[in-house]
Amino acid sequence: MILPLSRHRRTVFRQPHSGFSRVPFVQACTLSWDGLETTGLICNLSILGLNVHTEAQLEAQREVILRFRLPDEGPEIAAAAIVTWANDASPDNATGLPQGCGLRFLRVEPDDLRRIAALVARYLAAPREQVQPGVGQPFTAKVRIPFIAACTLTGRFGTRRGSVCNLSVVGVYVALGEIPAPGTRGRIAFRLPRSEREFATDFTVTWQNPDVPNRMLALPPGCGLHFENLGAREEELLSELVNEYQHAIAG
Repeated sequence: MILPLSRHRRTVFRQPHSGFSRVPFVQACTLSWDGLETTGLICNLSILGLNVHTEAQLEAQREVILRFRLPDEGPEIAAAAIVTWANDASPDNATGLPQGCGLRFLRVEPDDLRRIAALVARYLAAPREQVQPGVGQPFTAKVRIPFIAACTLTGRFGTRRGSVCNLSVVGVYVALGEIPAPGTRGRIAFRLPRSEREFATDFTVTWQNPDVPNRMLALPPGCGLHFENLGAREEELLSELVNEYQHAIAG
């Protein structure tokens, strides 16, 4: 049985500095250990390891098998890794980390490590104004930033839990198992940094990225949502978050 992380709010966690370049990378992954298995969402990546958003409780020094894909159409990566730290606090700023843990690679195939290094190098070499999470994602003319948060979608399709992967002032991309069809309407709720209340608004599904062989591998399976009926305060909160992230990476 996989236990959820404690709901008790602790001091906001700061990811330890590893000395290796860490880049935003959002992709679904699978973690397995001792006959158990859970899914997660990679938030960032380096050649040393990565950060995973998951509600599973994984203690430090736990060894796991990690499986995920890169957006290079290569084979799935399967690597042995060890949990180096865990975080059960919510982020307090635009670059903060969601609940989850840090993993350090123990064993990675040399070819796979070269693929990871190439991905990191491409990100670091790109002009900052050209760096956008979700390569190939439909263009909205709005700045889109990496932002990871658990979310709940409700509508005529029922209630579904997913994870926000990136965000702009007009919408979000959400990783989901069961993906609503384009045109579906509903309501999404998730928490923004420093907010005691959930951010909630109506949405329309604008496009799908289903888990099929030709899907866009730069993002986990899911869909794009366009916000509807945003109030002035909600739009202001989103703008502040986007501006805060841009300022942080520019500095």
